[in-house]
Amino acid sequence: MLYCVLQVIISLALRIFCGNITVCNKAVLKSKGPLLLACNHPNSFLDAIIIGSLFKQPVHYLARGDAFKYSFTNKILRALNMLPVYRLSEGREYLYLNDQTFDSCHQILLQGGIVLIFCEGISKHVWQLQPLKKGTARIAFKAWSEPSISDGFGVLPVSINYHSFTKFGKQVVVHLGNIITKENVALQAQVGERTQQLNALLTKQLLGGMLVANGDANFVQALIAKHKQLIYSPATAVADLQFLQANYQLATLPKTNNYLLPKILLLIPAAIGFALHAALYFSVKKLVQYFTKDTVFYDSVLFGLLLILYPFYYVLVSVCAFCFTNTIALQIVVVLMPLWLWLLTSFKKLFH
Repeated sequence: MLYCVLQVIISLALRIFCGNITVCNKAVLKSKGPLLLACNHPNSFLDAIIIGSLFKQPVHYLARGDAFKYSFTNKILRALNMLPVYRLSEGREYLYLNDQTFDSCHQILLQGGIVLIFCEGISKHVWQLQPLKKGTARIAFKAWSEPSISDGFGVLPVSINYHSFTKFGKQVVVHLGNIITKENVALQAQVGERTQQLNALLTKQLLGGMLVANGDANFVQALIAKHKQLIYSPATAVADLQFLQANYQLATLPKTNNYLLPKILLLIPAAIGFALHAALYFSVKKLVQYFTKDTVFYDSVLFGLLLILYPFYYVLVSVCAFCFTNTIALQIVVVLMPLWLWLLTSFKKLFH
C-alpha cells in the first residue's frame, strides 16, 4: 500500500524535479513479470526512483547494503520494496546476507514480480558504462532453471541518461531495450561462460541505449539537455541523438524556435513560483551539498528531502499568509503554490 501511494506522489514530483523524462520503446512498459530489469547506474537512488515510476507493476530494487544498517531506515527501505546487497567494502561479515537477498529476488520472480538490479554494481557520475558484475546473471540463470517461470522470464536492459547529476529540472532519456530470453543464451554452458555471454548481450544493448560520444562528457550533456529541440519522436530519441553524436555540426546548430511568446507569458508566473519556493529549495540544497560532498547521493537525497519537506513547507507558508495578511489575492497566490512551481519548471524547459 505504501509503495502504491508513494509511486503516484513520486511520479508527480519527478515531473517537477526532472524537467523532462523521455522514454524510448514505451511499449515495453506494458511487460509484466517475471521480469528482471538490468540497468546502468549513474545517479544513485534516483535511477531506481525514475525507473520504478515508469512501471505500473511494483518494482523491487536491489540497493547498497550500508543504507539498511539502521533499524528505522531498514524498515522504510523494505516497505519501499528495496533489498540490500552488500559489497566487500561494507564488511566481509555481511556478504553472507546476499544469499538471502538473491533468494528473495527468486521468490519475487516466482510470484510474477519485477526486480531491478544495477548490473554495474556501483554508481558513478559518468557518461560511460562500467564493467558488469555477476549479480544479473546469478538471478537470471536461477530463474531460467525454474520450470514454472522459465518460459515467461526475461531480462530487460534499461539505459538511463542524464544531462546533469546536480541541476534542478534536468533532462533524462530512458531507453528500454529488447527483452533477453532463455533462447538468447546457452543455458547448458559452464557458469563462467554463460555469465560472460549474458553480460556481453547486456553490454551491447545498454551501450545501444546510452549516449557516450567517446568520452566527451560536455558534448553528451549538451546533447541530452536540448534533445527535445533536436529530435522528432520520443520513441526514437536515443537513435536520433546517436545520429547527432556522429554529426557534431548538426547537433550544435542554433535552435530555429526560441519560444519567445511562451517565455513572455510564463515569465511572471515563473517569478512567482521562484519567490515562493526559493527559501525551501536553496536551504535544503545547501544542506544536502554539505552532507553529500564527494559522493553520488546529492540528487537522490535532495529529491527525497524536498519530497518529504514540501507538504510541511506548503502548510507553513499558507498559515502565515492567512494569519498575517488580509489580502485575498495574496492568499490565493499562496494556496496555488504547486501550480506556480509547475509553471516555473515549464518556463525552465524553454531554455534547454
